[in-house]
Amino acid sequence: MPQPAKVVVEHVTKTFRRNDEELIVLDDLSLVVEPSEFVCVLGPSGCGKSTLLNMIGGFEVPSRGSLTIDGHPVRGPDPRRVFVFQEYGIFPWATVVDNIGLGLLRRPTAERERIVAHYVDLVGLKGFERSFPSELSGGMKQRVALARALAVAPDLVLMDEPLGALDSLTRLQMRAELLRIWKAERMTVMFVTHDVDESVQLADRVVVLSPRPSRIVDVVEVALPHPRDIGSPEYNRVKNRLYERLGVRHEI
Repeated sequence: MPQPAKVVVEHVTKTFRRNDEELIVLDDLSLVVEPSEFVCVLGPSGCGKSTLLNMIGGFEVPSRGSLTIDGHPVRGPDPRRVFVFQEYGIFPWATVVDNIGLGLLRRPTAERERIVAHYVDLVGLKGFERSFPSELSGGMKQRVALARALAVAPDLVLMDEPLGALDSLTRLQMRAELLRIWKAERMTVMFVTHDVDESVQLADRVVVLSPRPSRIVDVVEVALPHPRDIGSPEYNRVKNRLYERLGVRHEI
């Protein structure tokens, strides 16, 4: 039997009230995300990418349309869906292991320690278990945030520009690490970005949003093996197509 779709967005519109006027942020979006798929949501700043993620996560409600996960309507936040943000969201007074184990406090001690040790190893933080965030680099802090999200065994990870605060070299390294972890865990990922290269390097498919009121202008499949050769003609063809859909002339 084929697996049902992980996420289904059907004719979703989201509006907000601002100064007694209706502001349309997302306009009639429809999208299907399959299990274990890595989907990037690409669009200009302010186009509603984060709003879409917040609705899928259950923190916002569509004004019109419907959202389902595993065939069930989204009614609110769910521990099986976790967020990873740009700002890390880790506690400065807690060690690496205490931060990672935050969502496991109801588990037996031995089980919690086993799970935390697994994810410490998976994200490459062995030797830093008792370190505090102030002793870590930006990339290491983001590894802690990712490990904490994965430790609760989510089936959907929602990432809102999680690498945006990192310097360019660390960002490249973290993209490779994220792909390695995704391949090991096979969770479904929806990753918001406004970086074209990031989307081509990471995604199975890239959903391109227009400026507000935002609509889906294209869904681009990136059928390239990892690690991706950024100098290949096919890589640059996909990259140029994304720039074109964003309304930017960019030729290589």
